[in-house]
Amino acid sequence: MNKHRFHAGLHLCLIGIAAVLMYGGAAAAAELSVCIDQASPTANMDRQLAQAVATQEGNTLKVHAFNSDDGGDDGFAPKEFSRLARQSCDLVLGFPVDASEGAVPSGLQATTPYGHTGFVLVTANGSKATTLDSLPGNSKVAVTYLTTPNLYFAQHPTLQADVHLNDGDALEALRMGTDQAAMLWQPSVVRHLSAQREAARFSYHQLQEPHAQFNLVALYVPGHASAAAAFERAIATLAASSELVHLLSPYAEAGGAQLSPRRPSASLWWSRRGSRAERRCGDAFKPSADSPPPALFTKAQADSGKQKFLENCAQCHGPTLAGRAGPALKGPNFASVKAQFHVSDIFTILSQNMPATEPGSLAHQDYVEIMAFLLQQNGYPDGRSALTFEEAKKSKVMLIYRGQ
Repeated sequence: MNKHRFHAGLHLCLIGIAAVLMYGGAAAAAELSVCIDQASPTANMDRQLAQAVATQEGNTLKVHAFNSDDGGDDGFAPKEFSRLARQSCDLVLGFPVDASEGAVPSGLQATTPYGHTGFVLVTANGSKATTLDSLPGNSKVAVTYLTTPNLYFAQHPTLQADVHLNDGDALEALRMGTDQAAMLWQPSVVRHLSAQREAARFSYHQLQEPHAQFNLVALYVPGHASAAAAFERAIATLAASSELVHLLSPYAEAGGAQLSPRRPSASLWWSRRGSRAERRCGDAFKPSADSPPPALFTKAQADSGKQKFLENCAQCHGPTLAGRAGPALKGPNFASVKAQFHVSDIFTILSQNMPATEPGSLAHQDYVEIMAFLLQQNGYPDGRSALTFEEAKKSKVMLIYRGQ
């Protein structure tokens, strides 16, 4: 061999060895790092989707499993998702976003929705009911404690709410024939029925109600935008081949959810109400942070409500309403301008779901006074006229946090 050629070859070889030692070699694949909530009923679906995306990208997959049920007394706060996205992974998969609101935890961004799911109406096979309107009057409908479907009874007064502490108990009431239907989270229904091998016994249909439809997205911090873009490209390829449909079924459908064609005259969730001079509980009150807050209750009601809150609610929601095992009941996330919930919506949740140990067990006046305290703590002034149970049930005033 020519000596010059040998030395040149050796030089190139050494360069190649150095590159391998420094960078891992040309054959080393890049890595897709994702966080997946093991407590979510879609956890296995999320893993399969992540693997398909990694394969599509030509990357290896690294999964950081976390459990949102391990949040202790304070629960799993939204800020924890931001911490995960900064410290543990490039993308947090399977995060559900209200299709009509689109809000994600502060400091995070979301990919284009890759799937949609939501709350469904579950009935025994043979039932012709596919919507709440098609259920017979006085039907008992199972719902889970502190979930959105609790709000729908205000719009469907002929239906009877049967509140349960978890989805399994709600489905059991349907199995036993105690209830005629249930309104539950679709992925949870799929998981429970699959575990019991009872999927053939029941049917479910997406609820066409406010805040019932959710999009599935991946969350990320701005510094991981390139990983998010690569994820979206891989999802587009999977969607074009119909593989995405199979990966998401039966927990979700591919693509983003469309807004429900049925919209209420005033949107659901936390709410407000008429003026000091004229308190018509059925009147719509246009939500605006600039509008003066109406007086809905008396100071005596709020003072009494504080004590009753401490006795019945503080264990879960904290003495300052900041949240513990239950969510915070004060502040811009609770009384959100975007969510546009009414006093009647919050009062429905309060009077039907509280306290957790015995929902609906307090006297009507106790619930009214606790509601007065919640309004006061979210920036509402007291007035001369006392709030009544019937007024609280019907109020279309928007609840928007005013700050204190």
